[in-house]
Amino acid sequence: MSISLDCIRVGMLETNCYLVSNDETKEAIITDPGDNAAFIAQCVEEKGVKPVAVFLTHAHADHILALEEIREKYDIPVYVNEADEDMLQDGYKNLGMVEIHLTEKDVKLKGGEELSVGGMKIQVLHTPGHTPGGTCYYFPEAGFVLAGDTMFFRSWGRTDFPGGDERALMKSIQTKLLPLPEETLVYPGHMQATTIQGERRMHGFVQ
Repeated sequence: MSISLDCIRVGMLETNCYLVSNDETKEAIITDPGDNAAFIAQCVEEKGVKPVAVFLTHAHADHILALEEIREKYDIPVYVNEADEDMLQDGYKNLGMVEIHLTEKDVKLKGGEELSVGGMKIQVLHTPGHTPGGTCYYFPEAGFVLAGDTMFFRSWGRTDFPGGDERALMKSIQTKLLPLPEETLVYPGHMQATTIQGERRMHGFVQ
């Protein structure tokens, strides 16, 4: 099976909204629709795929501003860690005065799940620290992980926002991300991609 990834950069903070597609079934997952739903939909149409889910790495406003429009347009479920549900519903905590409520169709994650969505296998990694429900999505067949704001190129997410915890974030990076195969590509919520090998060297946390 062939899986492709397209990066759609949206919003004032240039959030990386990823379109992950199964090239055989033409089904796709939209991750972190942070703004400009119309542009995201245009990219979906140009790619010629059918969205079947929205994955959230966390519930900060710059990752969810287009969420309502996207899930309504495609009538698809939202996957988010249950520890960020309160943030999703609280405009102060999500830093954008946005209030989004989950429905029965949506999926609350705990971490540790092994999903099959759109014919693609995904391992759910709970990586608290940037937010309580920070989550990374590892696609073992394709060899990449969607790291949200847990890990960036030679850096990591802020912990000075509501719910942030620096110690928890460092533990998440050491125990959940760095143990992945060194050739794993890391696609963060902002800026350019990196690799597990490169970040092991940077952080000095060789497993």
